[in-house]
Amino acid sequence: MSEQTSSSPPSAWLSADPGKAWAERFFLLYSPVWIAAVAAVMLSGALRRWGDAGFMTFAVAVSAPLVLVPALLHRRVPALARTPWYRSYWLKFNLWIFLFVWVGTYFLTHYFFDVLGMRYAFPTRWTLDAALVGRSDGAVPLFMYPLTQAYFVSYHAAMIVALRRVRRALGLAAPSHLSPGTARWPRRVLLALAALALAYGVAYAETLFMASDAISGLFWYADKPRMLRWGSLFYACYFLVSLPLLYRLDEPPGPTFSPGRAALEALAAGMLVFMILDALALLLGPLGA
Repeated sequence: MSEQTSSSPPSAWLSADPGKAWAERFFLLYSPVWIAAVAAVMLSGALRRWGDAGFMTFAVAVSAPLVLVPALLHRRVPALARTPWYRSYWLKFNLWIFLFVWVGTYFLTHYFFDVLGMRYAFPTRWTLDAALVGRSDGAVPLFMYPLTQAYFVSYHAAMIVALRRVRRALGLAAPSHLSPGTARWPRRVLLALAALALAYGVAYAETLFMASDAISGLFWYADKPRMLRWGSLFYACYFLVSLPLLYRLDEPPGPTFSPGRAALEALAAGMLVFMILDALALLLGPLGA
């Protein structure tokens, strides 16, 4: 994860900003680590033996490196040291995701209970969720907050890198391989379709993985086939809002965001998803009883 030298060819995938590129590379390289850890505890049945402390310890253990590793390496890595730690991309990215996850977990999980038929039965008593949102008696385990941080950091890092590659291939961002005179609107349509495909694909993949028979007694959907087909589109609305907004964070040649601006945009994104999910709830009704 060393800083790119001036003689190295620019990456077609990573950001042109060295600090952002380093963070993207780190988030992607760390992703298989936490994914393997989650798969191991799911397949081994360890989740059925844990209590609140065990769930929380595991969730913090898989999410903490996303902040601790860049923080500990900040002064040692030239690509990071060029920016004060409190204005670094890795910190603002984690802050953005933390606030977005907070809104989504605290408020919007109830839409998954009531509209998508999601059910939790983890042996936990530590819960935290909205008092006046939702009609069911479903409760959100506290460990879901740090665990979802790991999920969403990886999802968004991967989607941003993939979307940047598409933008560059379409000639909508440097380096461009297409003639600047080529009409832009068809390429923008293709970019929007790529974003939709990424959002739906990630939502579908997580739904399929988490609704595994290995934890069927702890987490399930009342109607799994309908959830995979239509509920994934419902879930994809998170990413259809967050992806274009988070993509802009410290993306050259645009401005560098302050932590305050990153926080405000994350909260705005959460509120926009809130409104979209409520509108969909009116249109769709419950997908599972």
